[in-house]
Amino acid sequence: MDGTRRVIQPYNRAKAVEYAHRWAFGRNPKYFNFDKLGGDCTNFASQVLFAGSNVMNFTPTYGWYYIDANRRTPSWTGVNYLYNFLVNNKGAGPYAVQSDVKDIQPGI
Repeated sequence: MDGTRRVIQPYNRAKAVEYAHRWAFGRNPKYFNFDKLGGDCTNFASQVLFAGSNVMNFTPTYGWYYIDANRRTPSWTGVNYLYNFLVNNKGAGPYAVQSDVKDIQPGI
């Protein structure tokens, strides 16, 4: 290990689901609409993840954050970048492990 320690904060699944239900059929005005720039799905998924974690990773290029449409990482809006961030993240913000589909839990 490189000497840094990961501080693990609990992920609030209920908050993430609540956010998803609130904004699934509307637009949170705090976030840009990327529909005309290739799609908005990963932007929405990142918003939901942020609602549950309340932590962004401000590492330039390889982190995961959104300030505005022009100040964000590729991982906030690009699905492959988000996947790579989540499974490789050793710093702040959410992280993930690849799981079998049978282990996925539905929202509440």
